[in-house]
Amino acid sequence: MKDEIFTINVLVNGLRLPLKIARSEEEYYRKAEKLVVRYMDKFQKQYNQRPTEEILTLVAYQLAVMLSKQELVEDIVPLAEKIQSLNLELDAVLNQEKEKTLF
Repeated sequence: MKDEIFTINVLVNGLRLPLKIARSEEEYYRKAEKLVVRYMDKFQKQYNQRPTEEILTLVAYQLAVMLSKQELVEDIVPLAEKIQSLNLELDAVLNQEKEKTLF
């Protein structure tokens, strides 16, 4: 079944952005809007004398750092799972060897 496309309006830095998106992705767009607004508010309070362009740059950079961290975690997960699997295999082999020496 093809995902329905519809228009949502997000508000970022006072700018209304009408976006055509797949209905199944609406939650991602709404969360992204909240995240950008939260960081805009945070950096505007922290650097209240800075121009909006600099605040937006800080927001973009913060979001890029968060994305980089997430990608790193996703890269590590398969490796950790493989290590755990190999560890279980090693334990099984060692237990077999231990049982052989007992008999």
